[in-house]
Amino acid sequence: EEKQFFIDSISRFCDKCGTAYTPDDVNIVQNTGATTIIHFSCSNCKARHIATFVRTLGLSQRVPLNTDLGVDEIKAFSEMEEISLQEILNMYTILKKSSATKI
Repeated sequence: EEKQFFIDSISRFCDKCGTAYTPDDVNIVQNTGATTIIHFSCSNCKARHIATFVRTLGLSQRVPLNTDLGVDEIKAFSEMEEISLQEILNMYTILKKSSATKI
C-alpha cells in the first residue's frame, strides 16, 4: 500500500512522542507523480507533520514541517491559485497606509 510505503520511506515514528505511525495516521494531500505531499497525524499526541516526497532520479527527500493544519485545510490551500507580485505589493501598500494613519 502507498501509505505504508511513505511510512517506511519518510517517517516511521512521530517526531514529537515516538509513537509508531500506522496507515490510518497518513493522508496523501497531493500527488503529482513527481512530488507527493503527505500529512502525518499522531494517534497518541495528536502532533501533525507534513512531508514532501520528491522522486527525482530515483531519490527521495524528506522536508518535515510541524503544523496545526488539518488535512482538509492543507488541501484547500494547495488548490489555491498563486498570488501575484502585484497583489503582494497592493497589500503592502494598504498595510503601510493603514499603519501610518494610526500613528
